[in-house]
Amino acid sequence: MKNNKLYWILGAVCMVNLLGHALCLPMMPEQVPVHWNWAGVADGFGPKWSALATGLLPLGLLLLFRVLPSIDPKGENFAKFRPIWNGMVLGTILFGCAVSWLSELAVFGILKDGSSATGLLVGGGIGLLFILLGNYMPRIKQNYTFGCRTPWALADEHNWNRTQRMGGFVFILIGASTLLSGVFAGALGFSGTLIVLLGTTLLGCVWIYLYSFLVFKGWMK
Repeated sequence: MKNNKLYWILGAVCMVNLLGHALCLPMMPEQVPVHWNWAGVADGFGPKWSALATGLLPLGLLLLFRVLPSIDPKGENFAKFRPIWNGMVLGTILFGCAVSWLSELAVFGILKDGSSATGLLVGGGIGLLFILLGNYMPRIKQNYTFGCRTPWALADEHNWNRTQRMGGFVFILIGASTLLSGVFAGALGFSGTLIVLLGTTLLGCVWIYLYSFLVFKGWMK
């Protein structure tokens, strides 16, 4: 019941968010910024209804999150880490609603072109979500939807638990690098930011898979 209450509340938040975008639509120019580089400069534009479509995304994500546990082959395990899953859903939806307003903020002059606020909001928000998730990842139980789902972890509960612990550590590192990239995006530039983010993420993912395999082989004590 509490889980259903959360989804109903978030559904209402998403509908209010969408209504706000719809009310702003008549005041928007025909072309609006829809993408920014890491220096906070708008480098992509689209029709004004793009802002409305962006506002619809959190609602679509919420519906997806509601369905996923029921179609997961190990969906019964979600009850064992329900608070973590609900926290992830809550954080993702609220962050999605906040980010959906970037176009309006830019059009109405609140978000200045070249401002570091864009990188701080996006990079900081994503980084914080990764850090929080990394701290709670060791408590996630086996499932095919959420967590570090390597073949060896899905086949063995001991491997799963160890992989999630290592994955949590890696997620904290990825989150910290994303957060710092958002703060120092202007100094790093596009290339520097891309190297930091892709390097940390790719190396982290490779290490998680390798670690899980080493545990499977018994080579990681």
